[in-house]
Amino acid sequence: MMSCAELLAVCLLSADRGPKPRRQPLPIFHDIFRRADKNDDGKLSFEEFKNYFSDGILSSEELWELFSGIDRRHSDNVDTEKLCDYFSAYLGEYRNVLSALETLNAAVLAAMDKTKLGSTVTLCSPVLL
Repeated sequence: MMSCAELLAVCLLSADRGPKPRRQPLPIFHDIFRRADKNDDGKLSFEEFKNYFSDGILSSEELWELFSGIDRRHSDNVDTEKLCDYFSAYLGEYRNVLSALETLNAAVLAAMDKTKLGSTVTLCSPVLL
């Protein structure tokens, strides 16, 4: 099973780099980049970016090129909204895969919450007392 970083790298490696139409970013990216943002400042330094995406698929030079392409203002930081927009534009066929993963994740969390609530009710039931 591919990690999120590997899936994003595959999307980028196979992407046509021409101009892309503006598309709504997928919410799953917010979670992915929040995990990469180790100091929780809402943006990624190159070091955070490299640590998160360095998995042997892209070299350090390719990671720097990618980071610099996203950080057009050369601020040495990329906010998570920019990253979401950037990666959303290059998903291609993987957009449906990630959308399905989001739906699955929401369903699993809802089921877990319901199970947790059901267990609490059962434990507090007068029948058990």
